[in-house]
Amino acid sequence: MTLGEKIYALRMREGLSQEAFGEKLGVSRQSVSKWETDQSVPELDKIVMISDLFAVSTDYLLKESAMEEQWTLQQEPSGTEQDTNTVKAREIVKQGFSYEYKSKICWRGLPLVHVNLGFGRRAKGVIAIGLTAKGIVAIGLAALGVITVAPIGIGLLLSAGVVAIGGIALGEFAFGIVAMGAVCVGLFSMGALAVGQFSFGAIAIGQQVAVGDVARGDIALGFSEATGTVFQQVTGRQGVFDSQEVLRVIDENVSGGWFFFKEWIKAMIRIAAY
Repeated sequence: MTLGEKIYALRMREGLSQEAFGEKLGVSRQSVSKWETDQSVPELDKIVMISDLFAVSTDYLLKESAMEEQWTLQQEPSGTEQDTNTVKAREIVKQGFSYEYKSKICWRGLPLVHVNLGFGRRAKGVIAIGLTAKGIVAIGLAALGVITVAPIGIGLLLSAGVVAIGGIALGEFAFGIVAMGAVCVGLFSMGALAVGQFSFGAIAIGQQVAVGDVARGDIALGFSEATGTVFQQVTGRQGVFDSQEVLRVIDENVSGGWFFFKEWIKAMIRIAAY
């Protein structure tokens, strides 16, 4: 066994999480992770502290021995079925109401999968799942990442939750480039209350174009009420918009710099006209 594998096996035997183990040695969880994956080696004083903590000799830690490897694995908690390949492949820590799974496969220093459940625990990985999660894909009560699913989440690309902030945000309260929800704010927004450059909703407030039961914007199209500084049109709930006229006004008054959103709102107006 390597030094990292021995540290891992001893920590597992004592039922310590990486964070709890690191606190005993005065180092971060990230340092412990690097030791156990053999990305770095503990300083000599830390090796002595590990030796004292687990009641093993420094020779055992620093020297490879088949007998010592067998002894270490035999000292793991009863009921655990692991072999050397499992030790290298993953780490599982269970303590009371806490649970941790951390894959040994890493990408740019982050574990491929990190599940860390329990009060005060945080998950950080390419795929992170926990009460608090941070990763490329993050799932939890509070999450930060590229793609997030959480009651409160911030996602660079996509965020879904009660309060969602992201490139594309889906939630009760959504804030993003594209925002969809009960209350939403974005460049393109769709919801009960929609605010943005291009808005579509029950109450729509759009700087460029607003379409809704009640609409406010430069170009406003309302089923019940519309107020537009450039153009406005109101139709009864059973009526339809004069789509040709509306599309002409949009083409004449909305800058080509808004091309993607401009074409999107035009497509929705064509649908609404039928």
